[in-house]
Amino acid sequence: MAVTIKDIAKRANVATSTVSRVLQDSPKISEATKARVRKEMKALGYEPNYSAQSLANRMTQSLGIIMPEADVSIFQNPFFLESIRGISELANEKNFTMAIVTGKDSDEVLTRVKTMTRANRVDGFIVLYSKPDDPVVDFFHSEKIPYTVIGKPQQYVSETTHVDNDNFQAGKDVVHYLTELGHRHIAYVGADIVRTVHKERVRGYHAALEEKKLAVNADYVLGTDFTNEDISRLFSLTIPPTAIIVGDDMAALPLQKALHPLGVLVPDHCSLISFNNLTLADMMNPPLTSVDIDIFTLGFQAAKSLIEQIQDPTEITKHIIVPHRIIERESCIKYH
Repeated sequence: MAVTIKDIAKRANVATSTVSRVLQDSPKISEATKARVRKEMKALGYEPNYSAQSLANRMTQSLGIIMPEADVSIFQNPFFLESIRGISELANEKNFTMAIVTGKDSDEVLTRVKTMTRANRVDGFIVLYSKPDDPVVDFFHSEKIPYTVIGKPQQYVSETTHVDNDNFQAGKDVVHYLTELGHRHIAYVGADIVRTVHKERVRGYHAALEEKKLAVNADYVLGTDFTNEDISRLFSLTIPPTAIIVGDDMAALPLQKALHPLGVLVPDHCSLISFNNLTLADMMNPPLTSVDIDIFTLGFQAAKSLIEQIQDPTEITKHIIVPHRIIERESCIKYH
């Protein structure tokens, strides 16, 4: 005869509803009770039927992962792979699957999200970016669909559970780091004016310059679409930068390539510091000083928060800040 949750409940001296909540890993059940129930499950050789549980609870045990509008650079950026790895770690632990959602523009992403929602294919969504006036977030909010955001939300901030770094402080920290090395002419290359994470870092960059009473030079700030000619103009200024903050590690590669024909050597002529601390930062020549934002934990915490919402709709809104730290390598030196 097959073992049932009633058998487990009897042996563990708990209610059958408690066993059901343990199977769902409900935060309302203490870790001690979970351990006792799971011990009896193991002793009786009980194998949970997650498909049956999902049907009973009208849950799919699946999370939707929303990428930014797709272009080649998005899929080549290890940030998204590492954040998905963090999501996957928690999803596997909780017996959830994942479905990736993307599209060529916001309208296409929204259409796919609506299709998945109406077909009841996922229980909630993790948005791997943050930007203003996002129709996808508007849809989640109006339809009361569980979602979390990696980044600082630009809509419904107090009502949106999100996981982020303090990017404003990170922007300040890199300026303070460079000024401690003696740099006074600090440029920012790869400033994305759309993505909130980059806007916050640039805001921190400007704030730190003002704190240090250093000039805020508009010519020192270049967007993500910078060209070799833009870099050439930057180093043709009357006072060229002695250090550059790069928007992310991926942008450091084309920047370094653009510096080469100008005879600008890193770090001899110009120090570089970047964000994200991807694996490639350590592989660059010279190895790149970078801000480690703990991408894996961003993904893990986003998945944890979403699953808690799914399992308990009364779960409070959370704003989780993951610490950052500067990883020093050879791309930055003291300025004399």
